[in-house]
Amino acid sequence: MFFFRKRFHLVIVCTANRTRSAYVAGYLRHYLAQYRPDALKRVKITSAGTKANGGGRVNDVVALIARTEGFSLRQHTAEPLSANLVKRADLILVMEQEHKDFILEKYPDASAKVFRLMEYGWQGEDPVETLDVPDPTGKNVEDFKAFIETAHVEADRLVHELVHREIL
Repeated sequence: MFFFRKRFHLVIVCTANRTRSAYVAGYLRHYLAQYRPDALKRVKITSAGTKANGGGRVNDVVALIARTEGFSLRQHTAEPLSANLVKRADLILVMEQEHKDFILEKYPDASAKVFRLMEYGWQGEDPVETLDVPDPTGKNVEDFKAFIETAHVEADRLVHELVHREIL
């Protein structure tokens, strides 16, 4: 007799699902493929946006950065956050408090599984406002560099947290 364990469904959320959540989800899949390929069998990673227009393309700058990091976001299309996606998710990680507030207002039953990316498993003493991941869209190169550095650090930290919680 075989027992099939449900895949852990991780949803990454930002506003338009064209920059931050698209990159973090793509980078996280790339990271796992490189360092923990077995984990990809146990986790499903998707992304969505609180104000996404379905089918929108990924931000050109983020697509270029992804290519230089060794993965592609060409197949990504923006997806609006839906009740079905919230229901199926085991964990929802958002970029800003604004996204968390939006989800909790619209889907109050999801409160136990919605966290800001930098808040999930965080043990630090930082003030709450510093745990948001700023949107680099339309900003300068330094803002994109800061975002990419944050995305990489947080992906690494997230993987360690998921391993610690025996999800991966």
